[in-house]
Amino acid sequence: MDSDVFDVHCIRRQVGSTGLVIFERDDILLRHKPQLEDQTLGDIDADFVAMLQDMRDLDVRFGFISHHSAPPFDTRVRIDSATLTRLLDDLLKVSGALPDFWIDAACTSDLRQRQRSHSRSEVDLITKLTGWYEADLNRTVLVRKAEAPRVSPDTPGLKEIFYPGLSARAPSNTSRRATVGWLKMMIKHALDLE
Repeated sequence: MDSDVFDVHCIRRQVGSTGLVIFERDDILLRHKPQLEDQTLGDIDADFVAMLQDMRDLDVRFGFISHHSAPPFDTRVRIDSATLTRLLDDLLKVSGALPDFWIDAACTSDLRQRQRSHSRSEVDLITKLTGWYEADLNRTVLVRKAEAPRVSPDTPGLKEIFYPGLSARAPSNTSRRATVGWLKMMIKHALDLE
């Protein structure tokens, strides 16, 4: 493994080599909880971590983008984003699902993109990630919790997958395990791994 790059907003390393998958961290890796409840390790979905282990076994590069500078779930918690990221990184490392990168939304601000729109800075960040990992946009997947596309049609090749089950409109009869299985199948299909 190449040496890790750590700073206050990013962790970057090179683990995988086949394709690139970018996950939104919040509400996908970490479950959303009501504002007055503390975040715990139990809020990390075990089925999702198992899928990440499979992605690692397939030699897929993956990592997480966070759009929150601190956990939005409980404003009384005094854990900064860098500490939370290191805790999550250590947990996934022990689980055999070590990500290639963690990027905080503040990292995009540091890239002098304060004046640009959120969607433009996200595309710029994806472009930067593909450059870091010499990835082909045709083998790059963005997994998001939102329901509306953010990636412009001017970004050819990049595939967006919307993680289901996070909105009030999603059917409640679908199990978390089935949802994660569907996501794994979609990622493998997008990266031509089937």
